[in-house]
Amino acid sequence: MSAKNYFKSLKDVNAAMAGVYGSFQQVMTGTGANFSGKYHYWGEARSDNFDLHPGYNNITMQELSLNNLTSGNAQSSWAELYRTIGRANTAIKYIPQAASLDNQITPAIRDKNLAECYAMRAMCYFYIIRLWGDAPIWTEPYDDFSQEDERPRESKDKIMKEIILADLEKAYSLTQKLQTPNVWLIGEAGIAAIAADAYMWNAGANNQPQDYENAIMWIKRVFAAKAPSGKVYGGNEITDLESQADWKPKLFLDPTGSKEAIWSIYWDNLNNGCACIPVSIGESNTTIRLDSVIHNDWKLNKADTRVTKTLDTLKTLAHFDRLLKYYDVPGSGFPGGGKPAKEYNVYLVMYRLGDVYLSYAEALNKTGDRAGALKYLNFIRVRAGLAALSADDPSVANETAMEDTILQERRYELFGEGKRWFDLVRTNHVNKIMDPVINRRLTRLQGGVPATGGFGPLKEKLLWPINRFVLEDNRQLVQNPTYN
Repeated sequence: MSAKNYFKSLKDVNAAMAGVYGSFQQVMTGTGANFSGKYHYWGEARSDNFDLHPGYNNITMQELSLNNLTSGNAQSSWAELYRTIGRANTAIKYIPQAASLDNQITPAIRDKNLAECYAMRAMCYFYIIRLWGDAPIWTEPYDDFSQEDERPRESKDKIMKEIILADLEKAYSLTQKLQTPNVWLIGEAGIAAIAADAYMWNAGANNQPQDYENAIMWIKRVFAAKAPSGKVYGGNEITDLESQADWKPKLFLDPTGSKEAIWSIYWDNLNNGCACIPVSIGESNTTIRLDSVIHNDWKLNKADTRVTKTLDTLKTLAHFDRLLKYYDVPGSGFPGGGKPAKEYNVYLVMYRLGDVYLSYAEALNKTGDRAGALKYLNFIRVRAGLAALSADDPSVANETAMEDTILQERRYELFGEGKRWFDLVRTNHVNKIMDPVINRRLTRLQGGVPATGGFGPLKEKLLWPINRFVLEDNRQLVQNPTYN
């Protein structure tokens, strides 16, 4: 059946929306039992958070952990993101038709679904330009085989301006304000959070300071929206965040009624199969383990209540693969003989208020408001059980020191939430942070012989290669230079 003949009722629209979300869900979480979810591979596996598990000869993680990517890497394909974009394009085109044929689709329902499609398309393109740079643009469905199916790459700056930011503006204009959202869908705050993130990326990665002001504007729009609990986020006090006791239960185990959650990805093991993310817990090890340095260093900070809620502090060097954040297991560590990963639901966090607070702190610092930046940084620290920093503390004494401290706090607060790699790129900290990490890993592989290669020149190494099968399918594509 053609799309034109399909979109005639509310049921058709609901099914189409399930297809859009289901596609993105599979991109991030995987397809069950194969550790294929891109959320951690793209967001953290190239950073100092995770490392190759020595017990597994996994080519994907060998390349990621040493920054030695090739076009054959299984995680280097953007095809699933374009599949999601294609479904969003189809829904955007045909939802108005269905609304004209079924009076159950009120203007509010029509606009809500269209807003979510525009926001999802923006999110997918945002991932694409951060990972691969320039890319083909598709803003209409491919629904005719006579249509040319190969397109060249277009400028990432054009995609940011004409697709990502334009789609988010459109989405925000369509969405109803001050509605209590469903945390599994992209609502008012979700749209604003993506837009703030996009402007933060523009400001840092492309040296456009004025975009920090736009990021601040969108962050204030997040604060003005309602949370899944029905409470307006507020964004002014530490009490607008979940409490220390509810940090894990409300944000990672059951965000449906949270006053801090913004958008999470739903995954029910009974209906979707195993949420076998690359950092799954289980009786057998996974291909990714926590980096040994953060595992050893962070667990020594006994005051930080996030530690035992995030990682298993009891495991030895051979078992740094226990990320506990998304699992309802004891804070003392993964119990031997416990349930395997396939029996747990996993709700990956896309955005939440704690993330937005730290972005706000970074933007305020970059626009000269160091006092405001310190306020929001301390909200996160105090919630975690740490002492508030004073204005004369050397770690926040100037703009550069403050930026480094915020970035480090983001590492701890958002560990396992797919942010670290993008944070390092956005703030131009990749060489500073990753050179010693790469050298340490190479030295280990070389039997203790010191390595000094580091991450390599930024302009050649930050982007991913385009997967070779994608190149074969589209002859108009040109590979990123360092992978030619």
